Order: sequence, then C-alpha cells, then structure tokens
Amino acid sequence: MVHSKGDFYNDDPAESTRVRGKRKFSSVLAFLLLLAGGTYLVQTTLAANIALNTGSPIEFGQGVTATTACSGATNLTITPNSTFINVSAGGAHYLSSLRVSNIPSGCDGKDFTINAYGNSDSTALAVFNSASKNVVVYSNAGTFELGAGSLSGASITSGSGTFTVTFTDPVATSGSVFKVSLQSGGHTVVSCATGGVCVVGNTGPGGGKVFYVASSPFACGPTVAASCTYLEVAPSDSQENFCDAGSTVGDAGSTRLATLNPDTIGAGFASTLVITAGCNSGAAVTSRAYRGGSFSDWYLPNRAELVQVYNNRVTIGGFISAQYWQSYANSSTRFTAHNFGDGYAYNEFPKSTVNQFRPIRAF
Repeated sequence: MVHSKGDFYNDDPAESTRVRGKRKFSSVLAFLLLLAGGTYLVQTTLAANIALNTGSPIEFGQGVTATTACSGATNLTITPNSTFINVSAGGAHYLSSLRVSNIPSGCDGKDFTINAYGNSDSTALAVFNSASKNVVVYSNAGTFELGAGSLSGASITSGSGTFTVTFTDPVATSGSVFKVSLQSGGHTVVSCATGGVCVVGNTGPGGGKVFYVASSPFACGPTVAASCTYLEVAPSDSQENFCDAGSTVGDAGSTRLATLNPDTIGAGFASTLVITAGCNSGAAVTSRAYRGGSFSDWYLPNRAELVQVYNNRVTIGGFISAQYWQSYANSSTRFTAHNFGDGYAYNEFPKSTVNQFRPIRAF
C-alpha cells in the first residue's frame, strides 16, 4: 500500500511485510518540554506537571517547539520518528530516533536529557539499550555528543544547531509513547567507569583497573566474536587451586585449550569456558562467578592478557611476588602460571596447587 506524504497511518495488513519503514503516527501524543535547569527541580516536578494530552493530536515525523533553561526565548524543535521493525509472525512501530533543532549557542556546555512517557505514567519509558530511559546529549561548543549513560545502544548525528539521536535497538513502541520531556542542565563528565575513553590505570565500569588499551578493536567474548577495546582487572587477589581434584579437565580439556591461542588478547574468556566445563571449583570457576560492577563477563586471563597485567602491575597496584594462574594447560597434568616475582611468564604446576589470580573482563 503506497501513501502520499500527507497520509495518516492505516492499519493495513500488507504493511506488516515491510522490514523497516518510517511513518507518521496518528495516535494521540503529547509533548511536555520541561523548563528545568537542575536535577532536584526535575525530580519534584515530573509527577505534578506531566498531564494527558487534551489538545490536537501530534504525529511522529512532525516537530513540536518549546524552550528549555539554556535556550531562553529561543524555541527548540523536537521531532520524533518511528520505524517499523518486522519479526516472525508480527512486528511493530518503535520510537527509533529523536531530532532536536534550532539550538542556540547559549546551550553550549550543557547536557540535554530527553525522556518518553506513557499515557498516564510519571515514570519514564525504556527507549533503547534494553532498559535505558535517559537520552543524554552534550553540547560541546556546539558539537553534539552522546552523554553519560547514552554511549551504548545509540548513535548521534551532529549539525549546526541540531542533532539526531538514533537508537540501535529501540524498545518503546510508538503506541506506548504519549509524552516526551526535554531538559537542559549542567554537563556530567563521562568517565572511563561510565563509558568514556579509558587510559591504563583508570577505574573501569566493573570497578577494576584498566590495564590494556588497544589501538584498534580486538575480538573478545565467549566465542571471540564480539569487539572490545579495553581490558580491566579485578582490584584484589584471590588464592585457589587451578581445578578441583574430581575434575575432568584432563587430556580433552588441555587439547581444547591448545586450540585457543594463549597469546591472543581477547581469547581468555573462551579458554576459561573450556576449563569451567570440566572443573567444579578453582581459579577459573571463581573468576566466572566474580560480579564486579554487576557484570557477568569476568574470566581468568590467558597468557597474553596476564603478561599485560604484569607489565602494568605497578600502575594497577596490589600485586605480590607470587605465581598467578592463567587460563592455559600445557598438558593434561600441568597447568600454567605467570611468576610476578621474576617476570617469568611460563611456569607449570599440578592443578591442585594453590596460586594467586585475578579475574579480568574485556569491554
């Protein structure tokens, strides 16, 4: 079914065959643009001032104007857009992007925060990245950048006095969005821990210390198929054997470990999973159970990763002159560790030996 530019959405069954398509949406949508400069004011006025729409319907693809604290008498224009996302046996339109334009220079150095709300709720909807509710954009001297909490799951296009934020995986359906708020306030610096740029020695998102910064992304993750830039290590040591006495890591385990290059940065997660598949306890199992920063992707480093920890041990701090386990087996009975006393990176021990270790994670 083909519509002209001015047509309203019609629930035509044929439209469900479209993989993605922007549309205007004729259901009732209200925009509340809050005149707010501080967090306390926003928190105390949201519930009181958000009201149901009683005026004319506003469509996706059409802009609405209002002012914020930084814009003074200049009206900003917000334009929401929706995209149809097709899935097996169905599909839906989602709030997929937001464009803000006519932004004056008075907003330089400020953060914009955009939220979406349902028909009668005072609690913001999750709009991207599974559960993220706040769309934060920083005006860096007129160049617009994603702000704290918005660095993943979204992208931004910056122009002169305008920006468009596009959600990688939108989660708020068009039919659920009835109101949008726009606030301006002071800038929150994005640190390494909150998703910003990291250098060695920074505290990472998981509460550990960053010990490796890649010049270009490297393969990482449980199947070495994801893309990462940084490695962080847990802030303190643990002590444990490599694997429990009743384990089955044995010959098969060491053979599988040998197929994962221990000298490849980012492959330690995959080798740790080989160990945990055959061990009930030990350094690898404990590393996988570590939950620093509430992340569940910690693992026992491989040889290449542990060498980087050793090289930056002074900056990280807290290490002792002892053997540190790595996720590698040289044979069915000999498992390897790195000597942080003399720097020798390849020592072999029975799996029952108790050595130091620290979990790491890639991000």
